Amino acid sequence: MVTGTWYARTSAGDAIVVAWQRRGADPFRTERGIAVWLHGGDPGSPWRPIDAVGFPANRDPVFGLTAVIGDVTGDASDDALVFAETGGSGGCGVYLAIDLADGARVFDRSVCDTRIVPSTDPVGLILTESVYARGDPHCCPSAMRRSVLTYAGGDRWTTSSRTTTPA
Repeated sequence: MVTGTWYARTSAGDAIVVAWQRRGADPFRTERGIAVWLHGGDPGSPWRPIDAVGFPANRDPVFGLTAVIGDVTGDASDDALVFAETGGSGGCGVYLAIDLADGARVFDRSVCDTRIVPSTDPVGLILTESVYARGDPHCCPSAMRRSVLTYAGGDRWTTSSRTTTPA
């Protein structure tokens, strides 16, 4: 069953990111994944798959998949920032950034107590993460750290700015 669909325009053509789910072998677990297709733009050309990620219920269960479309690599072409929610009180999960024009995964990070969104100035990613001092309860971090990452090619990112403010 399709659970989400996101559309993008890239320098290589139109792209579609689809989230799906199906019942796993255990009736209380659901397998989920994403699939990405690209259309080259020629009227007769077919849609072709360029990436897929599965989260098997028995190995890597996730509660849901969401995506945000926008340029995060700085090539003026839409990319997909996908979040696979694994749960927990810290909003744990895995963030994947996919360069839709190239069909390449350029960012992959497992996090808790962190939110990642696209940045427009500079183009890249904004990571906002909780900073805990010794003795802080999980509900109440001492500070929040905001880092802006810019794409440096391949799977490399550089930190263009970092600020920490008391919570």
